[in-house]
Amino acid sequence: MAENPFDILGDMEAAMPPMQEPAIPPTEMDQNTNFKQFDTPIPGQSLTETPGNAKYEQPPQYTELTDFMDYMFKSMNRKNVRRDLLRMLDAGVPVKILIEPIIMQAVSEGKISMDLAVMSLQPLATMIYGMGDAAGINVVFQEDKQEIGLDARPFEKAFKKKREDTTPPKLPETKNNLVARRTM
Repeated sequence: MAENPFDILGDMEAAMPPMQEPAIPPTEMDQNTNFKQFDTPIPGQSLTETPGNAKYEQPPQYTELTDFMDYMFKSMNRKNVRRDLLRMLDAGVPVKILIEPIIMQAVSEGKISMDLAVMSLQPLATMIYGMGDAAGINVVFQEDKQEIGLDARPFEKAFKKKREDTTPPKLPETKNNLVARRTM
């Protein structure tokens, strides 16, 4: 049997431990939850709906930065929201990471426009930073830039070995190695 030139993992796949069945079989509730992930609109479905029905397609609720920041201050000072924000700041979650979903939710709910979202980034970051600082937390504003991902060294060795072991496919012989042209 000829060796498959597209099998880049080769012997690494044989060295991988076999997958094991979960110790606890899934319950009916787990299965229902798994099926809900498929309960989403099909691609292109939004193109068949009447434009203007989504909240973000309507005029925003807040058009002034001061009004929106008052709303955010009141909502962030609710006991449960404040507690959750402080827990995340204490766990080392950067302020920049916390701001993005807050802003995107406000836009998607029709609270603000994208222009106001951009303008509110710095005041909102200052507000969250101040909440954490007042609680005595060493607040991280932005995470250090570092490469996130797998260590590629084991894969590089496997790829190099596979490249050395395989021969390139042979091209059909033509005169002067040129593709024959059709004449009409």
